[in-house]
Amino acid sequence: RYKMASNGVRSAGKNLMKLKFTDKGIIDYRDCLNEMLSLIKTSPEGHEIWYLEHPSVFTVGISEKEIKEDPNSDPPIYKTDRGGKITYHGIGQIVFYFMLNLKQTPFEPSELTKKILASTSVAIEDLGVKNNISESDPGLYVNGEKLASIGMRIKSNYSYHGLSLNHDVNLKEFNSINPCGLDVKACNLSKYIDIEQSRLVSVLKETYQNMLKNK
Repeated sequence: RYKMASNGVRSAGKNLMKLKFTDKGIIDYRDCLNEMLSLIKTSPEGHEIWYLEHPSVFTVGISEKEIKEDPNSDPPIYKTDRGGKITYHGIGQIVFYFMLNLKQTPFEPSELTKKILASTSVAIEDLGVKNNISESDPGLYVNGEKLASIGMRIKSNYSYHGLSLNHDVNLKEFNSINPCGLDVKACNLSKYIDIEQSRLVSVLKETYQNMLKNK
């Protein structure tokens, strides 16, 4: 498979807090969650953004009360502490996790989800795909189908969890559930534009770097 851009620490003098991007490749969801939690326990001075893929898995947010955890199902179902209901992760879907020092962001913590969605929406539109943001179910939609999902958590002035964007994921598995608990179907960006996943990652990395620049 592809190899995304290498790890890097970027800075822009007074305009950007220390920001580290890390390519985590393909990583088990539970292992990744534990690594996120371990990172924020260290109270990092700057920001870290990870980009990666998960093997097929359903994750259940704190808003979903009916679905139970079942590690032995196929794909497995795991409870998690992010916002939202149930969603799917799989190969061909890019996931960005945002471990941000919220004392050092140019926006209030309450604006975090909106900022990530708005920045991502503009980037996707600039690639030629019109989309809209749903306020009732935070995410990006194209022609009524869900392209990206988001679920965040804040603990001790740090954010974790993040946004998943369908590039060329297995929609049959994804649509076997109601994405985020709603009666909607998911879609892939590859349905609308021909773009390499590595190029898409580069565009989004630049987008999130700009999002974190101080005013």
